[in-house]
This record gives sequence, C-alpha cells and structure tokens, in this order.
Amino acid sequence: MSSAIYERLAAISFSRPSGTREEKNAAEFLAGEIRRIGFEPEEESFTYTQRVPVRAELTAVTANGERIAFPVTGLIDSADTAPGGDEAEFHYLKSLDEVSLTRVRGKIVLLHDRLSEEEYRRLRKAGIAGYVTTSGTVRDTPENSDLETGRLRHQLPDLDAVPAFTIRMIDAVRLLRARPVKLHVLLQTEERTVRSQNVTVVVPGSDKAAETLVVGAHYDSVPFSLGAWDNGAGAAEIVELLSHLRTHPPRRTVKAVLFGSEETGLRGSKAWVQAHENELADIQGMVNVDVGGSILGKEIVFVTAEDDAEVWARQLLLEAGYEAVTTQRVMSSDSAVFSDHGIPSVSLGQGAPRGGGYMHTRYDNMDLISADVLEAEAGFLAQLTDRLANAEVFPIRRVIPEKLRKELIRYFGKDKSAAASLPPEEEAKPLPFHF
Repeated sequence: MSSAIYERLAAISFSRPSGTREEKNAAEFLAGEIRRIGFEPEEESFTYTQRVPVRAELTAVTANGERIAFPVTGLIDSADTAPGGDEAEFHYLKSLDEVSLTRVRGKIVLLHDRLSEEEYRRLRKAGIAGYVTTSGTVRDTPENSDLETGRLRHQLPDLDAVPAFTIRMIDAVRLLRARPVKLHVLLQTEERTVRSQNVTVVVPGSDKAAETLVVGAHYDSVPFSLGAWDNGAGAAEIVELLSHLRTHPPRRTVKAVLFGSEETGLRGSKAWVQAHENELADIQGMVNVDVGGSILGKEIVFVTAEDDAEVWARQLLLEAGYEAVTTQRVMSSDSAVFSDHGIPSVSLGQGAPRGGGYMHTRYDNMDLISADVLEAEAGFLAQLTDRLANAEVFPIRRVIPEKLRKELIRYFGKDKSAAASLPPEEEAKPLPFHF
C-alpha cells in the first residue's frame, strides 16, 4: 500500500452527481489511474429517464388565514400538482399505527423519514393527498445545510404517485409551531433522460477462469456532497485492489466495476446486470465496497448469503486480524442488485458514531478521511478477494436464504424483484432481468 489511495480519493472529492460532466470526469480520472496500473478499462454507458422537479413550493395556512412559505424541494418521480397548486388539510403523521392512518385521508402529511414500499402502500391505501419528508438535523442552520432532493423510490404499477416534498428538519419544526390547518403545495416536474457510465476491468483468471468474481463500488455522489466517505473511498479502494491483482494474478476471473448513478436508485449496477445477463450464471459471488476511509467509526461486513457465509466471514476476520463486525442482511447498495439475481454478496462498509456521520451532506469531504484507515480497508479487501478468487472450491454457495430473499423482495418491490421468482432455499440459477 502507499499514499496513492489517499491521493486518488482526494482527486475525485468533488460533487459528481449522476449524469453530470463531473461524474464523467471522475470516471475518466479513475480509468486513467487503472491504465497506469496496467489494465485497460471499458466504459459502458447507459441511460435512464426520470421526472425531475423544476418548481416546488409549500405554504402553510394557519387558522387565522396567515400564509407562511417554507423552502422545499420536490421528490424525483413524484406526481405534479394542478398547475396552480393543490391545497389540502395538514396532518403530522408521527407513526403509521392503525389509529393515525384513520386520520390522513385527503390530507398532506409530514413524515419523519423516507418510506419503504410497504409503508408507501399503506399510506396510499389510507388515501393521503401528498407527503413531506425531512432532511438534516434540528441543529442545522440554513447557512450550514443543504436541502436534499429526494426520490420517490416506489414507482409501483398499481399505485399512482402523489406530490411529495422534502423540507429541512429545522423548517419542519417551524412548520409544526405554526400549527397550520392546511398546506398549499405546488410541484412541477419534467421528464429528462440521464446518461451515465460504468467502468469495467477484466482481470483474467488462470486455471479457474470460467468462474467469475465481481468486485465493485460506486463513484457518484449526491449533488451537494464531495462524496469522499460515500463513496469515493470505495472507488479508490477498488483501484488499489487492481494494483494488487496486477502482481497477484487470480485463479478465477475478477471483474472490477466502478458503478455510476448508484445514488439515483442503483442505476449503474442495474444497467450492468442487464447488459451482462448472459454472464450471470458464471458469477460465483460479488464483493462491494460502499462508505469508508473515515477516522471515526467501525468497519462492518454485510453478508447477503447463507448463514455459513457469515461464519466464514467471521473466521476470515479472525485470521486477518481485522477489526470489524459482521451482519447478515441486505445492504442498500449495488450488491443488492446482484443478490436479487441469486448471487451471494459481501459488502464492506463503515458505521459512524453518533454525531460523527456526514453521509449525503456538504460535510462529506476529506476532513475526516484517514490514509491509515483507507489502507487498512484496502488491505482487507485484497485479502477477501484473494480468498474468494483463489479458493479450490468457492467457499460461499449460490444460495439466497429465505429470510434474505424476502428482504430483497421488500427492498426492490414484488413487481421489480428478480428474487420474487426464485424458489425458496433453491440453489440460484440465472434469473431474467426484472428492473
């Protein structure tokens, strides 16, 4: 290891949202670094469409007729209001309990957080007219925070979207103190086609070249973040892994992928799986890196595979002397797309201590990044990859246990999850593309 990994991360620590020139610049820089190592990367472009907010307004109407405007953003892919806006009663929905859900029909509700598919279904069934979710913390100020542009994740074929907005947490407090009886909201969106790209490198295997291990990380960021922690670190660590593989050729073929547009709905990994559908049967497993390099926090190994795979991961940590915890679950990252298609995955990430996290904020920069932590993470990534790429028999079976299959179906939605067609506990077979 060397300081190169830190320097590469510093070089791409600029805001690089999906489909922007900055995202393209980051991809080109990383590709250039890969060429310096001695591999020839392939850029695979893809496009997707989304409805982007171009105008979003929210005005609280109090019992005495006072009207108070609050800054908001609209959610991508949510529904437009009428041209002049919509007005409806306001309700603060503290929880989705049965009593609360009887009081939301025809109203615009304020929520604490983003919605799962199940929660969205319940709110639509309850008849909400729209919703407002929050970003940031109650200690923010307008000067030190950014108003997030969220995304309606639940484009369900049997449920129409509703107008949806994001408000700062500090403004949500002001909104509640104003005691509005109604909200007047306006949202206008336009459909846009976004072009992004994945960068793929093939490291040929030797005697087990017909079997493939995919390793990857996304390199895009949210609009106002420099994306050092999330996830420039993971991208830089994948480049460092390629440097290791250059001098330590694997027995199995390793395909390293730097994914674009993860932050807009795992778009890059979905596009890659779709483009490489005929190769999925040969992929034995996937290793993903998402969030790392911070001097604060703990290392976490997310195992989306059978129980024995988590045991195997724990043993590897002991053998390597690497300080980390394991958990058997679906990580909200590119690895989930592979596991949804029956491919077991192991994801490396970091958990921040209370008050020490800065994901999706302007403070995700190089201030808390540690070269020592980056090198330790990259070192374990190399050990993990070596073990998987060189084992006589791949140590993790292509089995997605029922509890994780159900979690994947909940995560992607029954109508969009490939795992929904996978029989329980059956050894994985190539699955058709469903996104």
